[in-house]
Amino acid sequence: MKKITLVLMCCLIAGLVAGCRPDDVNDDPDTDPDSLAFISDDTLDVGVWVDDTVVTYADQLADHQLILNDVFFDYNSEDISAEMLQVLMADADYVMNNQGFRLLLEGHCDSRGTIDYNLALGERRAQSVYDYLSNYGIPASRIETVSYGKERPFVSGDDDWALSQNRRVHLRVLPE
Repeated sequence: MKKITLVLMCCLIAGLVAGCRPDDVNDDPDTDPDSLAFISDDTLDVGVWVDDTVVTYADQLADHQLILNDVFFDYNSEDISAEMLQVLMADADYVMNNQGFRLLLEGHCDSRGTIDYNLALGERRAQSVYDYLSNYGIPASRIETVSYGKERPFVSGDDDWALSQNRRVHLRVLPE
């Protein structure tokens, strides 16, 4: 009898602890934690609500990246052409009017030439873009440079078009 009473008491206590009252049920999907299950773990734990969706800092950086254009160069040159000057001016204007990110200017070259020569040329190309952006008024604290030379081609191939696509400075958006 004592065993049955003890078992009944344990079941009763477990039922009271595990149960919930009907007014504890949350039918509001906007405040139900289970309705937020669509938010992935890669949101950097930083986000803002915009129109019932989460916009993360990473999303904002990706949006900035989509706006900015690469600056392409002639063969064996670090000089910014008149056509690319227009592209760079639009990029500079965008960067000046939008805060919350930095830029990494990645200098690239085509596959011709030695590794050392192309690393130096890629650095000169990145420095040309850096100088233009600095003169435009973008603070140096928002700009970094790196040269990849011919080590990270944008397009594979050895025809003139492929080679021209690899002679560039890529403006990579970085978090602040």
